[in-house]
Amino acid sequence: MVMAEAARQMLDDIGVDSSRMSLQWASAAEAPRFVELITGYVSDIKSKGALGTGENEADASTLRRRLDAAVKAAAGRKPRTAFGMLAKKLGKDNDYSPEAIAKGVKAKVIPGFRALRIAEEVKLCLEEKGGLDAADLCSMTGASSEEMDKALADLAKKKHVSEDNGRWSLV
Repeated sequence: MVMAEAARQMLDDIGVDSSRMSLQWASAAEAPRFVELITGYVSDIKSKGALGTGENEADASTLRRRLDAAVKAAAGRKPRTAFGMLAKKLGKDNDYSPEAIAKGVKAKVIPGFRALRIAEEVKLCLEEKGGLDAADLCSMTGASSEEMDKALADLAKKKHVSEDNGRWSLV
């Protein structure tokens, strides 16, 4: 359940309607239930329309870029470490309630994931568009100005980006 909640919150972060994801259990002995679950899920997804057309979803090209950035971010050390530490804490507290899981994911996993996702997306935006200012990057990534300042500083420190007259570009 912790992994499913992390996936839901990550989808929300990148602008995908998290109700597009479903996790249901059915044993091998429950073939009719399995068919019912899959049929219902497919029907629900069809009613939502194509990815990027749903209510409160980012447009398809933005989602494509954010999904690419999110895949790289999710593989990063910070989110994986935070996820492991959260799993340990939940076990130690013996509290696997949906509320504790959601709260823990939001506080422990998502901040590191979001920071990495924004940094990866900045690189993709700069690769796609060339020199951009911080405000453009905020608009494209959905980052706050504080998040963008931190991402750009970290990327510049690692010599991935450089700034010239307020415009950022890849090194």
